[in-house]
Amino acid sequence: MTDVESPAATLLRILWRSDELGGGTDASPLALASPASDAAIDALYATPAGPWIRMNMLGTLNARVTGPDGTSDSVTNRIDRRILTRIRRMSDAIVVGASTLRQERHTATGDTPLVVVTRSGELAGHRITPDEARHGVVVLCPPIATTNVERTLPGARVEIVDAPGGGVPVGTVVERCRALGFERLVVEGGGSLIAQFLDAELLDEACLTQAPLFGPSDAPQLPASTAATRFERVLVALDDAGYAYSRLVARRGAATSAD
Repeated sequence: MTDVESPAATLLRILWRSDELGGGTDASPLALASPASDAAIDALYATPAGPWIRMNMLGTLNARVTGPDGTSDSVTNRIDRRILTRIRRMSDAIVVGASTLRQERHTATGDTPLVVVTRSGELAGHRITPDEARHGVVVLCPPIATTNVERTLPGARVEIVDAPGGGVPVGTVVERCRALGFERLVVEGGGSLIAQFLDAELLDEACLTQAPLFGPSDAPQLPASTAATRFERVLVALDDAGYAYSRLVARRGAATSAD
């Protein structure tokens, strides 16, 4: 990965957190190099017991999710990646669409399985070896895409979804994940897949990082949604490179406008 941040981007200051996360602010910033930093991040991003689905995305000031190199590598920084790693380790599985797998030149995700959702099965561009795929990748796809999956991501476990229209509905994604024992999911993109989760009101939480820069005008954007789900901030933090971090929890049924 490309480090584009200042070498000083090693401190995370809690600007505000809700009572459910302990309330208040922290007078002293969290040092990334501290032995206690992983436990502190885990506490900030802990979720309730039981099934939980959250998105985790990074965006620029103009809501672009990739930089000049066509990936998030030129937009992210060290603290954002540390938080990403901790969220992944707290999850049972990481869910991505085919476009994210290709565009981000995805690598294996360690001990947390990767679930790839694809309609076409065209997955070339990743950096996952067949052995890594055998031990940690599940692909959900329609029957017509299985040959492409086997060719472009050899070794991955293929779960066939035979749905009307040849797509892979997000409700089915959740059902299949839970059947595999994956209850705590983090959806990392792309925008189209997350928009489907939002429209289906399946997301319990949104984790967003805002980079203090503008992205290319033709870069993909943060997802949109037609649903009226209201999200409430439970955490706001800022690092010493100017990156802002938010956790927002869905408050379904909350009023979105005055009567």
